[in-house]
Amino acid sequence: MDVSLDELRPDKIEMEHYTASLFTAYISGAGLSAIVQTAAALLRNPVIVFDSSFKIVAHSDPDEITDYLWSENIRKGYCSYDFIAAVNKLDSVRRGKQTDESYEVTCEETANTKLISKIKVGSKPIGNVLLLGCKHPLRPQDKELLAIAATILGEEMGKNSYYRNTRNMKVEDFICALLDQQFQDSHVIRDRMKSAGLRFGQHLLVLLFDLSRYEGSGHYDDFLRERLQQLFPGSPFTYYEGHIVMIHDGVLSKEHIPAHLREFLAQSGIMLGVSSKFSSLPQCRTHFLQSLSAIRIGGILCPGQHLTFYSDIHLYELLSADALSMEEPGYRDPELLKLQEYDAAHQSNLYHTFFVYLKNNRNMQLTAEELYIHRNTLRYKLDHISRLLETPFSDSEKMLGYYISYKIADYCQKARKRQNTSSLPMP
Repeated sequence: MDVSLDELRPDKIEMEHYTASLFTAYISGAGLSAIVQTAAALLRNPVIVFDSSFKIVAHSDPDEITDYLWSENIRKGYCSYDFIAAVNKLDSVRRGKQTDESYEVTCEETANTKLISKIKVGSKPIGNVLLLGCKHPLRPQDKELLAIAATILGEEMGKNSYYRNTRNMKVEDFICALLDQQFQDSHVIRDRMKSAGLRFGQHLLVLLFDLSRYEGSGHYDDFLRERLQQLFPGSPFTYYEGHIVMIHDGVLSKEHIPAHLREFLAQSGIMLGVSSKFSSLPQCRTHFLQSLSAIRIGGILCPGQHLTFYSDIHLYELLSADALSMEEPGYRDPELLKLQEYDAAHQSNLYHTFFVYLKNNRNMQLTAEELYIHRNTLRYKLDHISRLLETPFSDSEKMLGYYISYKIADYCQKARKRQNTSSLPMP
């Protein structure tokens, strides 16, 4: 078999060995860390991966990193605002950003030679891989080798929907870090906000947009992103755990829901959950969960409703899973069962009459109008109910307990019906 001299070149053999080793690390499924450790071993120097928000995503053995600036970045898990500002002023970085090839960075602060290659998902830059000349001098072929590593790292990072969907990585990474409760220090929060160019007031809401019914696919596309920017200008948002999560610094209440927002939700099929108000950013995770509950419980209580406020459903969060598994009488007030038993025996509607009365804050006129009966007829029914319950209507605590029981029973019935429906076999 004839073998050309070109195929036997040491640099070509090294390139093929390097590529094969990185690809093996990639298909092993061990993740970014395995790829980075493999690249560092083959390049004989430490390797660091950071995304476009300057968050440290992966790195090789930290004990081999003698560059004190990058050691500090790894310790913190991200690059500070001051560090980013200083790096962006370097001429070598400015020139390097204009090319798709690996480029060398020189810095007066540290003597280590540095080589950077961009990481892309498709054609979109999402980060960089850095080679530090801490252990050995960098070689001419390291530029091409690092570029190969960047390509494989891009494939691995592209598995993450966050990197595929994000547009403003500094902003979106900051929100994701808040939701993941990565920040414990207020100084870190301020630094990251400054780096992302964000400012927040004291009246914040978490808005959660459920995409599961959006065009039948839950897809996060450019049209949707632009539409949300129009509806909530200045409110940052990100794609997180299959939803769009927004930190809204402004007014949104049941009394002030813009007509164009209602129209957008109805046309798109998107469900929106709105948290209670808060002012401390570390509380984002708690209020994200509130918005998630608003969508989940709102979908049970009012299936056709596209917008639910947490304030309307927080009562139902007090229910345990045991309540939903009880037999029907188990979650009703025993005294209210007397009304149902009476209705069943006499074909009356005292149970519903009492609910409407409580719902209308015990207002006789409003209750009579809603039930389409005369006030005297209502008064007769209420007297009958009072005797059956053996409770005076002047007992406010009792009345509140009855009303809560009604609401819980209604929720449990709807939840059980939804569970039963979802468990039916598909036709």
